[in-house]
Amino acid sequence: MFARAGFGVVLVSENEAALTTVTDAIKAEQGNAHALVADFSKPEQVEGLLTRAESLIGNIDVLINNAGVGLSAAAIDTKLEDLRFLFEVNFFALAALTREALQIMGARRSGRILNVSSAAGRFGAAGVSAYSATKGAVHIYSQAIRPEAAKLGISITELLPISVRTPFFDSARGEKYQSAGIVITPERVASSLLRCATMPNPPAEMYPYRPVQLGFIIETLLPNVVARFAAKRHAKDTQEKP
Repeated sequence: MFARAGFGVVLVSENEAALTTVTDAIKAEQGNAHALVADFSKPEQVEGLLTRAESLIGNIDVLINNAGVGLSAAAIDTKLEDLRFLFEVNFFALAALTREALQIMGARRSGRILNVSSAAGRFGAAGVSAYSATKGAVHIYSQAIRPEAAKLGISITELLPISVRTPFFDSARGEKYQSAGIVITPERVASSLLRCATMPNPPAEMYPYRPVQLGFIIETLLPNVVARFAAKRHAKDTQEKP
């Protein structure tokens, strides 16, 4: 999603029907919304999206990289074409849009980029190794380019939510799966995004579910203990499956 403060938003998806539903809802509330149809798995459709968005609403102030797809499969069963598809959508499209934003926003010395990653990008989960890897790439990429962006007057914030109650699980590739842990609402993530888009000094990282930070601290201090626990938990979970 691209946004211009006080003027409107440009939403991008390959799902034209969903785009129409959302933009119509925004317009019904007297908002200014536009839609661009693009398949994030196809680099030629991602190239130049920011420029196209600016042709609709003017200078873009905020880029929200929120496109993502999941894959439920053990690493040994993961098809390489599926792994490449996930990286194309979850990472390479994000990197391409971020690069374009750095060029355009950097010329104005102003802008914000919000990269929606995942808690799985900080601590990979068994059974979703491909997805975890793509989000891990987003995490390191966001961390690495943050100083470069700051030099251009652009802030980079990474959001790391846990599972969110959306159709994401229904559209994931591989085996059908649902989160076994806590699931937060889309409104909670949206609230975090809005805060990052409007607060004077956006943080480097934002956690819509703050307790997850404690888990990251424990994993950093006791990685071997956490690894053994994760292995036992996975063995137990897979044994209990019908």
